[in-house]
Amino acid sequence: MPKQYIVYYRVSTKKQGDSGLGLDAQKAYIRHFIPTEQIVSEVTEIQSGSSLTSRTLLRQAIEQCQQNGYTLAIAKIDRLSRRTEDALAIYQQLEGRLYSCDIPNLDKFTLTLFMAMADRERELISIRTKQALAVRKAKVGEWRNSTFSDAARQKGQQAIRRKSVNNTNNQRAMPLIVLCQEKGLTLQAIAEQLNQNGFRTAQGKLFQKTTVKRLWDRHKKKQLLT
Repeated sequence: MPKQYIVYYRVSTKKQGDSGLGLDAQKAYIRHFIPTEQIVSEVTEIQSGSSLTSRTLLRQAIEQCQQNGYTLAIAKIDRLSRRTEDALAIYQQLEGRLYSCDIPNLDKFTLTLFMAMADRERELISIRTKQALAVRKAKVGEWRNSTFSDAARQKGQQAIRRKSVNNTNNQRAMPLIVLCQEKGLTLQAIAEQLNQNGFRTAQGKLFQKTTVKRLWDRHKKKQLLT
């Protein structure tokens, strides 16, 4: 019998819930990876991802999965939680019946790895942002009193967000690249594996063998420095 899914969507603000901002993208992921006939129900929660205690619909979805043997499905792992320990706790409650469109072949190891990388990336983004603000303040005074217009500041913030997303794309691909290298696959074969499993480059394009080589060389250099 095919798996049956309870789909959980989460948006952070009432405005996002009303406008569909973020929600439409999550639904597109789910529709691409899960046949409609296998979806039992869908719930949308408007809550921050920082805490599980206030997320009533998530608890209800988990309970429904526990009682009926359903699999909980999410578009991206950060819709479930931004904390590694919370994600692992939910995984245990579901006895592994958790599906995330952005993590192929999800198991406890890959879940831990992906969450740890996401935690580290958020920490690095915070550090870089604070350093950039400190440098700017030293040069021209308070950020809010600088000569930048609101539009210019917004554009700069958007660029930072885009960069962080791009970095995440590459980092999420790295564990699969390492695994394929250990199995002795060629660069072209690794690129095909990445594309088949839904990975995309930092620019949102399909992987090529040159891209894989660049990421692998960067990974080896980092390993030598640590």
